[in-house]
Amino acid sequence: MSRAPQVSTLPQSAALRSFAAQWHARDVDALQPVREEAMQRFLKLGLPTMRDETWRYTDLRSLAARSFVDAPRSIRDSTPPDAALALLGNSERAATLHMVNGHPTLPVAGEAIDGVEIRPLREVARLDPGALLRFLQPLSDADQQRWGLLNTALFVDGLYLKITGRLAAPLVILHVASGDGADNIAYPRVIIEAAPGSSATIIEHHVAHGEHTPLVDSHTQLALRQGAQLEHYRVYATGASATHVDSLTIHQDRDSRCKQFTIVLGGGLVRTALEAHLDQPGASLDSNSLLVGHAERHVDCVNIVTHGAAETRSNQTARAIAGDSSRVIINSKVIVNAGAVHAHSQQSCRGLLLSPTAEIDTRPQLEIHADEVKCAHGATTGRLDPDMLFYMLSRGLDRETAQSLLVYAFLADVLTGMSVVPARAAIENALIAQLPDSQTLRKFR
Repeated sequence: MSRAPQVSTLPQSAALRSFAAQWHARDVDALQPVREEAMQRFLKLGLPTMRDETWRYTDLRSLAARSFVDAPRSIRDSTPPDAALALLGNSERAATLHMVNGHPTLPVAGEAIDGVEIRPLREVARLDPGALLRFLQPLSDADQQRWGLLNTALFVDGLYLKITGRLAAPLVILHVASGDGADNIAYPRVIIEAAPGSSATIIEHHVAHGEHTPLVDSHTQLALRQGAQLEHYRVYATGASATHVDSLTIHQDRDSRCKQFTIVLGGGLVRTALEAHLDQPGASLDSNSLLVGHAERHVDCVNIVTHGAAETRSNQTARAIAGDSSRVIINSKVIVNAGAVHAHSQQSCRGLLLSPTAEIDTRPQLEIHADEVKCAHGATTGRLDPDMLFYMLSRGLDRETAQSLLVYAFLADVLTGMSVVPARAAIENALIAQLPDSQTLRKFR
């Protein structure tokens, strides 16, 4: 069977040519029709550029000039991954699943976790492709989903988790990115389905290992069935040379509740996208983003929430801190479809600049096609409040302590919502280490 992509013109950039070569080398599986459609669309549309609506602040021209090959499926040595955080503390009840460049190494035969079914995506594609295809379709040409098309075409394996009960302890998926050369790429894929009435806390932790970190194009899908409750974290803690493009898609049924945290603590260029669909009445989403700009880091966060039914609720809280010469972008949007009466949404985007050479861009948006809704948004960016600083200085605090207290208070909006205490403590420690006056900040934890 020919695997050459059927497009009208040959890919022009080195990156697109390399992706086409990867596609040609892939084995044919039961997902072939949707994979081929995804690849054709991606090659036709090309890499997103700054002319695309959700990419106007992020330039990918340096990636377009590179030729990528698949990252290895395993790590050659057994040394611990770089910058892995102890997100579960010393809990003996919690469990961790490992993925190396998108290839799961757990669970092993005979190992099980009560209340969750765990299967490799390669196995699901072989034994029950129809169950997997319902998560891969429909495909979208939207620019925020461009890398998702590439992931759909080229992912080799991944994890499917079905939450069937009420998990008493959090579950961590440790994503390890490790390359054997400068132009590796990995395609991690995770699908999490929460059955009706189930509940769980899932933490996806992205770290790096070794000298070379591949470009990571990861994609996670959450499906919450009626009455399900899910708390989901994605924590990025890779090195300064890492480039990570991550997409998260959420679909929620009636009376489901999702609490989501996006935490950027590492990486050189990190692009996170969240696209949530509140499909049935009573669905509720709380989205929390903590984006830390450090050194020359570039962080681009896009959140799009669609209210597709009546009586749905969403709350987006985003906090960005930028120091040195870093740049952080917060692009959030709420869409209320026709018929989604009594929808309630709130967006709060705030940025704190710690350096005169840092930059934060915020862009909250509303698109409303229904009456009888309650929607609001607000965005601010600036330095520490001089009035608050003066007030604290007038009460006898020294300047360093006063500044540290204000920074810590700024972070609390996101961190206090975390139910996993060890994860919050580990994230706070990693965050404080990147901020000025870190020794002073630690006193107020």
